[in-house]
Amino acid sequence: MKKVKALAAVMILAAAMVSMLPSKQAQAASVSASFEKVSPDTNIRVEDMLKLRLSLSADVELGAVELYISYNSNVFEYVTGPDCVFGGEGVLKISDSGTSTYSTKRDYLLYFQAAGMGDGKFSLGNNPEIYDADEDMPMSVSSQPLTLSVFAGTTASSDATLAELKVGSAVLSPSFDPQIKDYTVHVENSVTKLAVSAIANDPVASVRVEGADDLKVGNNRITVVVSAPDGTEIKYVIYCIRDEASEEENAAAEEDGAEKDDEPKAEPTADTGHAQAFYVTQKDDKIILVADTQYQMMETEGTVKVPDGYYKTSILISGYTITAFSPVPDGTPEYLLLILCKEGSEPGLYVYDRIEKTIQRYGLTSGGAPAETGAEKEVTDEKLPDPEAYEKSISTLTTVIAVLSGVCMLLLIIVIRLIFRNRGTSGKRGTGGTRKRATRGKKNDM
Repeated sequence: MKKVKALAAVMILAAAMVSMLPSKQAQAASVSASFEKVSPDTNIRVEDMLKLRLSLSADVELGAVELYISYNSNVFEYVTGPDCVFGGEGVLKISDSGTSTYSTKRDYLLYFQAAGMGDGKFSLGNNPEIYDADEDMPMSVSSQPLTLSVFAGTTASSDATLAELKVGSAVLSPSFDPQIKDYTVHVENSVTKLAVSAIANDPVASVRVEGADDLKVGNNRITVVVSAPDGTEIKYVIYCIRDEASEEENAAAEEDGAEKDDEPKAEPTADTGHAQAFYVTQKDDKIILVADTQYQMMETEGTVKVPDGYYKTSILISGYTITAFSPVPDGTPEYLLLILCKEGSEPGLYVYDRIEKTIQRYGLTSGGAPAETGAEKEVTDEKLPDPEAYEKSISTLTTVIAVLSGVCMLLLIIVIRLIFRNRGTSGKRGTGGTRKRATRGKKNDM
């Protein structure tokens, strides 16, 4: 009977230890975030109001939420949303401490106005913080970005003509007429850059100038591209003829070169960037950046990985719109990242100094370029624990506790069996001793 009671006690103890093991619910929970276009039902056009829903769905009740939403501010303009939403100009912050009634789902309705044509991408920023309402632990977050296209408005203008076209002090031939698309102009050899002034008839239309920054001796082709609000494009072409240098100019240049040869040469210094002529041009349908060497501009970030904490933006160099990455969500910092491909090399990240107009490989600290921006440091300092590592550590801990529990149960059973065995042996020895003493007593009586 005592053995049965001891075995029952062991089983109760084992059940209690098993119940103390961390359950699957105690592991890091997960939440998924998704964007959904609510309205309009048809294509989005300029000036339309976009109603966007951000939905959070988890396998446990949602607690506090703090996250960032990035979007293209040149395509969409934030109008309004819940009181817990702040920001604009390409970045929104949601800071929601939760409600008195918790649930596994939560929605945020956001309103944007379509401000320009193009593709607008909505996505969550780095390291969103979403907590489990019961455990107050950060959850693993997965998200799916949404890209929406904005088309020209139904009443958008198709006027892509110029109202005015001038080329500095030079003279166009023939005289400018909005209906004439080809012109010729002569410049002296000393002119290496043509100052083109182009004004569109429609104030909303965009104008860009290509090929005016590096004039070579002889024929040069300069293109003025006008884009109407509805997407219509018209190109005006200026054929610029740069004269050859005269004999006097060549002689003066040779004399200047001889004088420079007589001057003491400066000692070579460490490479602090590219100090040569810096401009962007187009060759064979490729956008080329020219510094001390030539780089092909890569328009998308799919070729290389952009560091966390950088936001996609664009800048204007030599009349070309260039894709860049900024360490701040708005404003124009001193340094930007560009994706460039040097001839014979793989595409890579380069630091562009907007003030000095220099380019150098990303990661070098020469030339004053920061090795780590403030935005990157802030992201590093505020980074949450890795949910996968947390879940793995919980699983390992569970296994260790289970093994230790089994060992403890085995040791407990062995101890109990030893106790019962010792008791049985002691009882037998006591009975034998009594019988011997009784026999001795009888002999004495006789």
